[in-house]
Amino acid sequence: MKNTDIPVREVHTLIIGSGAAGLNAAVQLHSRGITDILIVTEGLNMGTSINTGSDKQTYYKSAMCGSDLDSPETMAANYFNPGGMHGDPALVETAWAGFRDGDIYRLP
Repeated sequence: MKNTDIPVREVHTLIIGSGAAGLNAAVQLHSRGITDILIVTEGLNMGTSINTGSDKQTYYKSAMCGSDLDSPETMAANYFNPGGMHGDPALVETAWAGFRDGDIYRLP
């Protein structure tokens, strides 16, 4: 890369990745008045969150639609039953996600 000019930018916050955590960080910062944000990403359809369905518990949204049972307890049981994780952490993580970010993820 000899003799290559690389542009330099100064921003309040640099977010690496546009997966569930990165985009949530951007939303949270913006909702708090921080708009000088740069997201470095390979693409919105390229990361682990979209390609593997990760962060299901972290970004659980209760009662979005449909007639199926939809509660943190039901979701925790669904994760726990196959033996993929401990039941108590699953319940705490799904319940906490519905409240920690305030009204941003709640239905009107």
